[in-house]
Amino acid sequence: MKLVNLSPAICALLSSAAIAGCGSSTPPPNAVEARSAISAAEATGAQSDPVAALHLQMAKDQVRAADELIREGDRDEARLVLDRAEVDAELAQVLTRKSEMRARAQQAQQEIQRLQQSVQP
Repeated sequence: MKLVNLSPAICALLSSAAIAGCGSSTPPPNAVEARSAISAAEATGAQSDPVAALHLQMAKDQVRAADELIREGDRDEARLVLDRAEVDAELAQVLTRKSEMRARAQQAQQEIQRLQQSVQP
């Protein structure tokens, strides 16, 4: 019988703890993914491609802005800014690879033309 009486009390306690947990602030945004994407873009040489460098710089600026938003307590906006930073850094990396692939394709095309000319009488 006592267990039946305690059960509503425990349920009430757990419910209030859950409600209190929902009301607490969200965990701080984590900039690790954005910073990692920035490092990866830098490692691929994004600074050497003008458009990629622009996106890389935007990503860096956004991480700084997110840091400020976190200090101001605007975690939700900081999370969105960090997401944009990560995407911009990834775009910088992709644009850099695209430029590299285009340069390799041009070199291959030139080599093909050179070989074709050397075979012709």
